[in-house]
Amino acid sequence: MVEEREAGLLVAAEPLALAERICRRLVAEVRTTTDGTLLLYANPDLAGAINTVLVKKGATISELYRVVR
Repeated sequence: MVEEREAGLLVAAEPLALAERICRRLVAEVRTTTDGTLLLYANPDLAGAINTVLVKKGATISELYRVVR
């Protein structure tokens, strides 16, 4: 049996709490990883839009890339 993989986004942003609050409004599921990044279960095609919203709301983004879970 082949397991289907889903894509998401990994976001490193400061301040983390602000970015997390914003992301929770934008996507259905957000998890904070042990290294202080956010894992968003969202379509990777939304990366640009998510980045724009985070920056406009005052977050500084240092990383934003697609991940497969």
